[in-house]
Amino acid sequence: MQRAGVNERMIYHHFGSKDGLYTAVVEQLRQSGGEQWRPILERTGTMQPHAGLTYALAGFYDLIRNRPELPAIFAHEWLAGIDASPFPTPEQLPHQLRTLYDTGQRDGVFTADRPFEIAYMTSLGALIGLTFFAPRFHAGVPGSDLAPDLLRDHIVGQLVDGLTGTT
Repeated sequence: MQRAGVNERMIYHHFGSKDGLYTAVVEQLRQSGGEQWRPILERTGTMQPHAGLTYALAGFYDLIRNRPELPAIFAHEWLAGIDASPFPTPEQLPHQLRTLYDTGQRDGVFTADRPFEIAYMTSLGALIGLTFFAPRFHAGVPGSDLAPDLLRDHIVGQLVDGLTGTT
């Protein structure tokens, strides 16, 4: 605390405890990430379901790739069993993605037997996990030498095309 120039009493005054400070930091990270993703989600309102979902997930991947503290802090939280930022309820998931997905299911773009919540959880979980694993692939593994944006496009394409039920 001293080395950081922080008065421990002020932490307790403002946050109640060190855990309260941690929770506030995690919530701030979550909110700032959501604010960065929001314009991407808004843009999908004029897109077809497949293109819109691809665009939104690519934007999410870029966001977390460019802010490595986000997946790192969330992974730490989840692995340590800390519940500083509870998962959103189904009603709190981005309505833009739900609309794209529902429209895509209705139009036959996405398979009808995969609920939105499962597709959302699978996609975001894969993207978060791949920010850890993709850069660590060893030479000789197909895709290990791809430029970051091309790797992102392959990853997101695999996810979205998997929702169509045709691949």
